[in-house]
Amino acid sequence: MYRFFAKPAVIMLASVFLICGCTEVSEEPPAPPVTETSAAEVSPYPVNVGQFTFNEQPETVGSLSPAMTEIICELGYSDKITGRSSYCDYPESIVSKTELGSSANPDADAIIATAPQLLISQSPIAKKDIVTIENAGTRVMITSAPVSIEELYACYIDMAAIFGGKTGCTEAADTAMRPLTEALKKAEHSIGSFVYIMSDDLAAASNDTFAGNFFSCFGENAAADIENIILEPEELAGLDPEWIILPSDISEEPPEAVSSLGAYQKGNIIILDENALERIERPTSRLSGTVYDILEQIDDINGGSGEDAENSEE
Repeated sequence: MYRFFAKPAVIMLASVFLICGCTEVSEEPPAPPVTETSAAEVSPYPVNVGQFTFNEQPETVGSLSPAMTEIICELGYSDKITGRSSYCDYPESIVSKTELGSSANPDADAIIATAPQLLISQSPIAKKDIVTIENAGTRVMITSAPVSIEELYACYIDMAAIFGGKTGCTEAADTAMRPLTEALKKAEHSIGSFVYIMSDDLAAASNDTFAGNFFSCFGENAAADIENIILEPEELAGLDPEWIILPSDISEEPPEAVSSLGAYQKGNIIILDENALERIERPTSRLSGTVYDILEQIDDINGGSGEDAENSEE
């Protein structure tokens, strides 16, 4: 029997090919090992919102803002609310909570008796009332009312972070806002230029207001950059919008400056009832219902098939 012994040169050549082959396969550095504990190492707190730092979830909260009350409930933290303003009436389950007055006239005695860890308002509270409430051990947080859809989304993120921690706040906000974001996608380019006339004195909504920014999701706000909220009749005529948006209380007998517009003569008029006006004034994701109502009006005016109405909220 013959035994084969490789010569040293052959062995060296084989080693070179082996090394080269391995080098080609592993050109990219190996990925770091995934550990099951890496996600757990990210702590949800502390959370910074504005000038406030939260080291843990507030267990009790009083809300003097109807919109903030609704947002907190939408995010799933209604059980944290122990008190509400006199104007907080949605969702219906919140009505049973202790009334705490309003931002303009907070019931300090009721707030102190309820003793929430946090009191939230979107409107200013008198300094003397803040001092009284904070001296009793309740933190007072004044947030700004949103003037755009983006700022409304930021409100959701802030509340989700305060009550649920920073790790999942964006996902929670996206979920809560989804009905509205999906509705607004359907509203894009549904009308041309428009002006939202808010009152008989020709007050118009610029894009510095939430209403003006909201309606800009449907079309182009001809009054987007107006300097004075009250328009002169000649100024309104010069804007010459293709559509007019009116609150229901002035839609039947609008000012002459409005009724003489081409858009009005053509019947390109969107009318906002009290429910729509309230949702715009205290915006939450429930604005999705208002979006579909407006799309239905647009569809009726254009003689459409009503597909947008069929997609409205149940």
